[in-house]
Amino acid sequence: MAAVAPDLDLLLRFVDGRNHHQAESHSIGVALLAAAAVALGARLAGWPRALGLGLAAAAGWGSHLLLDYLGRDTHPPIGLPLLWPFAPGYFKFPWPLFMDIGRTLSWHTVRHNALAVAWEIVLMLAILLATWQWWWWQRRRGES
Repeated sequence: MAAVAPDLDLLLRFVDGRNHHQAESHSIGVALLAAAAVALGARLAGWPRALGLGLAAAAGWGSHLLLDYLGRDTHPPIGLPLLWPFAPGYFKFPWPLFMDIGRTLSWHTVRHNALAVAWEIVLMLAILLATWQWWWWQRRRGES
């Protein structure tokens, strides 16, 4: 849930009609606030490993920020306010790995988004397979 939560800012458009996407919810500051809220909520609920749950929330939120940072951004504001509230400005990766995502329902946009999703799957699957191969190699090396 934490990995998807930064995009809940899309719903704010229904409140005031403005684009809030990739605003403060796409920052390390809000990721830390979410982690603290999860940890505190878990602790108040008496759950064991409350800190671990908070760290997991921070990791999930941070993974969303990382993947958005690595993507091509064509909708203003360009980039992410990654260091909010610690530093102003928007940051973007100079060599995007992922394609931009269109936000209309035209056939051209749907086709483009399908290609973007396919590329993301190929790239992430390659990373997953390389990680699995490294893990398997390390395990075999330890058994020798």
